[in-house]
Amino acid sequence: MKRLFIALPIALAFFAAPALAAFIFRVGDTVYVDGKQYSWEEWKRIRDNPEALKQSQPPASAPVAGPRAAACTTTIYYDEFPSEDERFQCSADLGMLTRGQIMEKGWKVDFVEKVPPPSDQQTQSPRGLPLYLYKLVISR
Repeated sequence: MKRLFIALPIALAFFAAPALAAFIFRVGDTVYVDGKQYSWEEWKRIRDNPEALKQSQPPASAPVAGPRAAACTTTIYYDEFPSEDERFQCSADLGMLTRGQIMEKGWKVDFVEKVPPPSDQQTQSPRGLPLYLYKLVISR
């Protein structure tokens, strides 16, 4: 009898079909499955026919050529973050770009740094606020 209790789980482990687990989270009509977002209708279709997902997925796109990271800095000092139409001087041969142009080219802003002026320059604006250069660290 004791051998049966030992042999039964071992036999089930060898002959049972492998189980697949996925992290599934639903918020309203949006379903998140292993980090991917689907509508409820798409998820029902995928859940009922998992092979359809494998067939419908496009092949992975080729990586973007060129630099993967760059820094963009304002050319003058500001007492508040620059407006949308202000241009930043960017490294990696990107040139002068606005924030909108940076986003259109497929870059995302990872970090914004406020760089204070050197000690020999004016440190406050006429409004009495501290002046900073703004540096955006961007990546693809």
